[in-house]
Amino acid sequence: MFKSQGSFTNSMFGSYAYEKVIARNFNHLLVRLNNSIDLSFIEALVQDCYCPDNGRRAYHPVLMFKILFLQTLYNESDEKIIEAIDTNILFRYFIGLSLEDEIPDRTLLGKFKNRLGEDKFNQIFNRIVELAKENGLVDSRLRLIDCTAITANVDIYRCAKTKQAEHDQNYINHSTPDKEASTGHKTAHKKWYGYKSGIIIDAESEIVTAVETSTASIHDVEHLESLVEKDIVASGGAQRLCGDKGFVGKDTFLKDKNIINSIIRRNNMKQPRRLSYKLDKMVRPIIEHKFAEGKNLHGLGKARYWGRWKVHIQTLLIYLTMNLKKIVNFLIPIET
Repeated sequence: MFKSQGSFTNSMFGSYAYEKVIARNFNHLLVRLNNSIDLSFIEALVQDCYCPDNGRRAYHPVLMFKILFLQTLYNESDEKIIEAIDTNILFRYFIGLSLEDEIPDRTLLGKFKNRLGEDKFNQIFNRIVELAKENGLVDSRLRLIDCTAITANVDIYRCAKTKQAEHDQNYINHSTPDKEASTGHKTAHKKWYGYKSGIIIDAESEIVTAVETSTASIHDVEHLESLVEKDIVASGGAQRLCGDKGFVGKDTFLKDKNIINSIIRRNNMKQPRRLSYKLDKMVRPIIEHKFAEGKNLHGLGKARYWGRWKVHIQTLLIYLTMNLKKIVNFLIPIET
């Protein structure tokens, strides 16, 4: 079913020439990840996506997943990450290719994502959240919820420049190559065209426990129920949920789930402020820092692809990459 591959350290030149390179870089994230987290669960999880006895042997799914991890970690294109693996010893060591092994063609990265689909990547993400919980990084005390904007991979000005009329936005929606993107509004005068990423994170560890991706026009509060359900599946859920005013309106749902509602109220609402109001306001920036990390380091701010499910896989890879960094730094801290 899968191609056989050489062991990096047992290859003809690997151990002899480069063992000391790996030893000198013992603090490198990739070395620490290989030494602390077993990703072999991916093989059993995605095995039903492959034909066991027909066609050419495929590259091992763990190897392919690790390439996607590298791509997300360094925010590189398909072509650039394959070129980097060809010349970077630590990258070859991390994905398990010996110096004699051939590198997958860049086109196989897209085929791998298509083969697994949205559901399998959701399952991989959930398993990594479970790993975080098993290692004591996730508890049930407090979760934070929020959404952020993702710009579509579309030249919106090119779509709009041939049409200057009252209904320009409708024209853009019909002329764009990404038919699932739409216009979202941050304020009455500030908007973007693309998608929206909603997440729940553990307030203490900053592990992302649930991810939802929608077209940009969907209101924040519409993500809440799905995100809470996903959080329950992946981490067991939380005692309390805190979010901004965009998530007001799901009191009954949260009560039915036995979750304390710490969503910040609008100023015109009649309910008195909770005793935890100041604390809730203080922890809000934690999730904003998470979005900033994703956008500054891993390409969260702009979609790589067209279509909601492909953008969702992109966001899952970004958040699980950040989760893996957190887990590794917890299990094997950098030695000074």
